[in-house]
Amino acid sequence: FFFRDLWRLKRNMTEMEDLQSVIDACSVKISGGDYTGALREAIEKPISTKDQKVKEAAAKNICACMSGVGNPAKFLVDASDDECDTLMKYCYKGMDIYRNINKGKACAKFLKWHEELVKKCGHGVIMRAMVDKKC
Repeated sequence: FFFRDLWRLKRNMTEMEDLQSVIDACSVKISGGDYTGALREAIEKPISTKDQKVKEAAAKNICACMSGVGNPAKFLVDASDDECDTLMKYCYKGMDIYRNINKGKACAKFLKWHEELVKKCGHGVIMRAMVDKKC
């Protein structure tokens, strides 16, 4: 058991280090006002882990980037179907994270993302987001 636990700990540390490098890159872009670039960076290589802390940190990073993008429709022009599916998952996650901020008014940005994603991809993007448990 000890070696398996040690291996799991090392894997989780590596995942968190990888995520931290993405968060740092996004922070640099956000501080320069480039939310679109930060979001592209954040969703370029989605985090795939069972570690809840890593998932939550990744979700907060992506949702912070999404909430800063002024025009979701413009962002989605170049987005692939897989990226749209990922964004829809984080759209729901963002509404969960921001639900108590400013009496839920912060969720309006994610509702705009939801609307634009459905316009681009159809209702299938909703179903794919709901059945995928990776986020």
